[in-house]
Amino acid sequence: MSRLTRVISSLALAGLLAHCATPSGSGGAVSGDTVALRFAWPLGLTVQVASTSTVTQKDQPPEFSSLTYQLRLEGLGEERKLLTEQMIPTTIGTPLDEGPPPPMPTLVLGPKGELRRTEGIDKVVEEMAQQAEIQGIPKEQQAQITGLVHDALEQAARSRWEVLVGKWSGLALKPGEATERKSQTAVPLFGSVAATRERVLLKERVPCTEGETEKRCVRLVLESSLDPDKLDHATDELLRKLKSVMKANMAVPDEALPELTVMKIRVDSTLEFIAEPETLVPYSQRTVTNSHVIIQEPEGERKNFELQSERLERFTPAAR
Repeated sequence: MSRLTRVISSLALAGLLAHCATPSGSGGAVSGDTVALRFAWPLGLTVQVASTSTVTQKDQPPEFSSLTYQLRLEGLGEERKLLTEQMIPTTIGTPLDEGPPPPMPTLVLGPKGELRRTEGIDKVVEEMAQQAEIQGIPKEQQAQITGLVHDALEQAARSRWEVLVGKWSGLALKPGEATERKSQTAVPLFGSVAATRERVLLKERVPCTEGETEKRCVRLVLESSLDPDKLDHATDELLRKLKSVMKANMAVPDEALPELTVMKIRVDSTLEFIAEPETLVPYSQRTVTNSHVIIQEPEGERKNFELQSERLERFTPAAR
């Protein structure tokens, strides 16, 4: 497997392309049993992460993968840097001669956890460009490939911030009461962005880990589905992304690409998160996604893409 291919496959293995670009909630007055959620990771915090994923495509046997990595928060004046380090695939049968996965971008955060920018993407993209040139890929096709890599890394970085911080920080929720809002998600297999409607629920207070008796954490649930009022835009974006991938793979001009039609697009997702409400230090995250896309080809053939995925991440914060 080439390093160009492994960039995308490593992102998929890490499960980093599931969500993106949702606005954070706004804080409000806290009273009664309302729980305020805010980002307050202590500087220097290190979190070990064990991630397992199961992906099933239509009529195919399920594929299993696993990964371990480390999250570390560094301080820099009014900024914080959240680093993803030591990414090691632990799936049985993973080849050992392909080298380590590409480094994940660094998230640069403000003191309240707001995402200010990402760092490290340009370096990885430059390495990909050098690999493409060594392989003799034409210049125009190189630009298409590196553009896709850049977008995938940016999307993965922002997704990592969203599921840990952006979707929760600033919300004030009562147990059993839901908050509804609009957001966006990435369409599995295609990587295009589509508008969604989300429902966020604080279910209950729970122990942070098995064996604990004190209920220091909360169980948060986020349910997401495509916004029915913006499906036309979702299909347009999917086709645009698909054409970009086809151009990168086949190096053909726009006029030579087939006229495809999206007949159906559906993405439903449930994200369950267990974390400390006063810090958002994580302990467990489970994401289940069901997607279905049907594409009509010019010759009359329909391509049916059905995907079910489940990712479980267990976080072990270092003693603090």
